[in-house]
Amino acid sequence: MLNLNFQVSCEFRCEPIYSTEGKLYAVEVLTMFTGGFSGGKLEPQNFISLLDAKSKHTLLSSQLQAISRKASFFRAYNIFCSLNIDQAMALMILEDNEINDIIKENEYIRLEISERFPRIDKVNGNIILNELSRTYKLWLDDYGVDFSNINTLKNSQFESVKIDKKFFWENGTSVMWPATMSEIRKYCSKIIVEGVETASQFRSLTNTGIYGVQGFLFPAVLLTKIENLLPARENLN
Repeated sequence: MLNLNFQVSCEFRCEPIYSTEGKLYAVEVLTMFTGGFSGGKLEPQNFISLLDAKSKHTLLSSQLQAISRKASFFRAYNIFCSLNIDQAMALMILEDNEINDIIKENEYIRLEISERFPRIDKVNGNIILNELSRTYKLWLDDYGVDFSNINTLKNSQFESVKIDKKFFWENGTSVMWPATMSEIRKYCSKIIVEGVETASQFRSLTNTGIYGVQGFLFPAVLLTKIENLLPARENLN
């Protein structure tokens, strides 16, 4: 458990991502924060956005070190590990040799990019993101909300795109869903659908060309206990 200061502590959890055949494909490492004035759980995205550069560096370095300690697991089972970063963290990755080295030494790490990256949907894209994509494997998070749209996929090279859960819930049964997925595949062939909460939702995505699924149907575990994700759940069919 990482102590960012005397008031807030955090732990790293893994949300599993399964293929539509039920095989563990990847995990997304999320950071859960507790403390503050209430002493309870803090909303991760809001809390991270309030951190200063030094604290963000401490957090990013700690996340990467914790992930690298599980390198044998990721390599043994050929599983990817995605980690969310914001623009400040992207700059650190480009400029900080220690952080840079950890990512390069752990080839299974994927950098997950928020749709809130500045200018991510503009014609010329985001300069920092473009530079990052030349060296690292990037995943686009939350496609279908806010500023994330087809222009985002045109602007940068993403290995995978994750469909936002609300977009899936609202459009997953629409007659336009197959056409939407086909359009996305023109720019990114690996599509991961978030928000899969029931076995019926999982079944609706099998044999549709979807690469992976993620959601409450597949419980998260602590990064330190990532081995508990194997074997895959048996309640998918």
